[in-house]
Amino acid sequence: MNDYNRQDRPRYGAPQSGRFGTAGDNRPRQAAAPRPVPRQRGMAPARPALRRPAQPGGRMPKGFWTLAGIGAAILIAGLLLQALMPNGFPLGGGRDKAEQPVAAQVSEIHGDGPIRLNEIMSANGGVLVDRAGNTPDWIEVANVSRHAASLKGYILAKSAKAGNVFAFPDVTLQPGECVLVYADSTLQAEAGGELHAPFRLSSGGDVLMLFNDADVAVDTVNIPALAENTAYVRKDRTTWASSAQTTPGLLNSDENYRAMTTVTQTAAVQMAEIVASNTRYALDESGVPQDYVLLRNTSSEPVDIGGWYLSDDPQLPRLWQFPSGVVIPGNGTLAVHCSGMNRVENPAHLHTSFRLSTEGETVTLSNAAGQPVDQMTYDLLKTDQACVRGADGSWSVGEPTAQ
Repeated sequence: MNDYNRQDRPRYGAPQSGRFGTAGDNRPRQAAAPRPVPRQRGMAPARPALRRPAQPGGRMPKGFWTLAGIGAAILIAGLLLQALMPNGFPLGGGRDKAEQPVAAQVSEIHGDGPIRLNEIMSANGGVLVDRAGNTPDWIEVANVSRHAASLKGYILAKSAKAGNVFAFPDVTLQPGECVLVYADSTLQAEAGGELHAPFRLSSGGDVLMLFNDADVAVDTVNIPALAENTAYVRKDRTTWASSAQTTPGLLNSDENYRAMTTVTQTAAVQMAEIVASNTRYALDESGVPQDYVLLRNTSSEPVDIGGWYLSDDPQLPRLWQFPSGVVIPGNGTLAVHCSGMNRVENPAHLHTSFRLSTEGETVTLSNAAGQPVDQMTYDLLKTDQACVRGADGSWSVGEPTAQ
């Protein structure tokens, strides 16, 4: 197998408890049947004598101490198993939407090393999109130390015996930096590129393990069932919690969540015009008018917006991503067709995965880190009517300008 499918790393799992022997046969001997009383002619049968109950005190029943010893052994074994498996035993039978069996739980390890699992989403409904426009499950790994740390040789797997594993390329994380891995059953592991693991995560509950470059499990987590767009977020070294405040690509904090949902950054590229019902402006490559958002580079230098995001949902600012290599020249513009067709092959004619509503929406432009740099909420727009940004930054309704 290649470097991504190691099978020679150490086995991992909770220690197995011993088996207890069964008790011997301590059944009391059957008492001999009473000898019949001779019946005399002309007399009624004698009535059996009543057995008196045993009086308290005296000797214990035969086998009492054997049974007591077995009970004590079972109690000690239960306490030992509870200590070894604090997360309990798995419940079988659960399945996710794809009818995949829910993985058995593992004893969690909370490592002290610099590299840790940080955030996991197993039911991505649009919080994060990859460059192909898909919304796969994702895993975030973070460097929580004060020094740079290399991920080379680290492995993500769903069990210690898994055949499909993800081996990180030679990527170095700076202090507080995170890296995202999409879990969509494809394998992409080139340094500098988008990372994809050859397995998926079950929304009904799953297991994830992180091995270091010595094939030692340094971080493991039992993922519970998660609702759509809800992440399993690490709060501290040993505590995880389900949360709708997701921060893919950033450490988990309220400050970073606000930075990913409100405009806290500025950029040279801004939205300049929005048309939600277009019949004759900014035609696409087929000569068809589409609703559009016009972007303008306010600087004199070209700006590469590859990896940036555009969205019509403020709760999902990463709804659609610009492909690599999209550059807006200095003082230039780019009309992005909001057709819902999700086409990114032609950099001059990009089509988003969403359409605009004439009844009003909030459009958000975010940088490659997912931080909103511009946001506009418009009301009702009529056919061939535009929401236009003025030189002073204010917005007003007017005539479309895109050709």
